[in-house]
Amino acid sequence: MEIPHRALRAAVLLLAARPLVAAGQTPLDIAALQFSPATTIAELDMGKLKGEPSRLAWSADGRLLYLQTTENRGRPDAKNHHYSFSVDGGRKQDLDAEPVWAADYWRGKSGQAPPDMPALKIDLKTETRERRTTSAPMGGDLARGGITPGEAGTSAGDAGSAAYGAQSATVHSMVLKGQTIGEFVNSVIVPGLTFGWGPKGSQVMAFAAPKDGRIVVMDYEGRKRDVDGTGDALLPAWSQDAQRLAWLEKGGRRKVRLRVANVTTS
Repeated sequence: MEIPHRALRAAVLLLAARPLVAAGQTPLDIAALQFSPATTIAELDMGKLKGEPSRLAWSADGRLLYLQTTENRGRPDAKNHHYSFSVDGGRKQDLDAEPVWAADYWRGKSGQAPPDMPALKIDLKTETRERRTTSAPMGGDLARGGITPGEAGTSAGDAGSAAYGAQSATVHSMVLKGQTIGEFVNSVIVPGLTFGWGPKGSQVMAFAAPKDGRIVVMDYEGRKRDVDGTGDALLPAWSQDAQRLAWLEKGGRRKVRLRVANVTTS
């Protein structure tokens, strides 16, 4: 059956009027968002997985999470390792390479601009600061490239060393709407490590706050909402239906938890 010209023209105009909203997904209202208590999908021993977490991605059907770890990041001899985890039960599987679906997801999650608004871009800044730094472990501290005395994960020995280790540090920052969404101290910026854009049409992002690693959700206008009970987190990642949020969270020395919270609107 042929579509009448008038009806076809009306359909085209309707689509042109809503370029930012993907099919099946509408912008999320920050004020109405509610997050369930987070569920731990898996407890990870980074000594066994090797390297540091570098990527986290959702499969399109929401059944799998892909995790990439990297040894010697930023060096010519860097080596990646690949794993998948079932969201239901946390079963781990070693992979030979990054799945195509994970690479596609990562491109949208970690871009300087969101996938549905190219004009909105993260600003990159570099400055020199006087800091007391120690070696960088993981969790929220990984986004800062180091830890300072008194913060979570600092041993007494580390704190003592840091007290006498003040030095100039090069700090690379990512800033959006006046909010710092990632800091890298004496380290290269790793796109997507501290933030993740939501799926097309959702018009939100999630990031790990540099100071304490708590998860914060922010919309394109800069309105923010903390996810209660989070800290020392990294790699926030939205499911592709925007109904779940995953991240890694420090759970002890060389230990991290893969966690997921449900996202609903009131």
